Amino acid sequence: MIKLGIVSVESTHVDAFCRIFNSDSSDPWHLEGAQIVALCTQDNAPERVAELQDTHNIETVVTEPRDLAPMVDAALVLGRDGSRHLEQAAPLLEAGRPCFVDKPMAHTVDDATELVNLAMDNGAALMSASGLRYCDELAAALDEIADEEVIHASLIGPGELYFYGIHLTDIVSAVMGPGVQSVSNLAETGFDLLSLSFGDGRSASLQLLREAKGAHQGELFTSQGSVGFVVEGKLFYRRTMERFLAMAEGGEPPIAYEDMIEAVAVLVAADISASQGGRAVRLAELRPAREQMVPSLT
Repeated sequence: MIKLGIVSVESTHVDAFCRIFNSDSSDPWHLEGAQIVALCTQDNAPERVAELQDTHNIETVVTEPRDLAPMVDAALVLGRDGSRHLEQAAPLLEAGRPCFVDKPMAHTVDDATELVNLAMDNGAALMSASGLRYCDELAAALDEIADEEVIHASLIGPGELYFYGIHLTDIVSAVMGPGVQSVSNLAETGFDLLSLSFGDGRSASLQLLREAKGAHQGELFTSQGSVGFVVEGKLFYRRTMERFLAMAEGGEPPIAYEDMIEAVAVLVAADISASQGGRAVRLAELRPAREQMVPSLT
């Protein structure tokens, strides 16, 4: 049985993942092979922590990620604030613990690259993803177009740029792979409108509606036609944890590290573009301070 710990418990994803690993085997979300045994609070409300302990039978609570490392075999870093993920995950990666870092992985390319470097330097597998990458509706759409290449993806969803935009950039990554060359963002008060250009001529358009409510959805275009999808189910949480558990059991990271970094880089480029009147920002402008660089961003 793999012992798991959670860092930061304010997100609703904590409830989903606790249900997956600590529920009764009769629960359709339940996954065998791991259990959440400890929580690491990060300025979280005591009432929230107590509720999770009581609901999911978790006895141990610590306040620092470094204190969690000796207690667990792997960790889930689930804070909503992506700018804190590097500091939260670093002690666990340095201890060699496989980590799932929730979306968004980071708010800067430097932080995302540093997380990858820590994972590689310490032999600690790392995964960061939006669960929508694994949703059944997207999988069905991809099955429908079979082996046809997606030449354009048009995606739309609610929310602001970093916390919710990663859902859309991660779907693009899953469907079209790496290779984004430039990003422009014609942002207004109520929305972000991103245009992504790939180096090989493919493209994607992503729209985030800040005040809207509704499902993430999209249309995938090939040279033969198109197929649409609307995300309605919630089993993508379980699908995501299936990949993480396989990695934690000694498998390979399910997403290439350069793909995870590129998904963040697209958001950073979109943020810069919005501040500069919609200028197309090349990802090559976002080189991290360290010499090591991933191929898709050179």
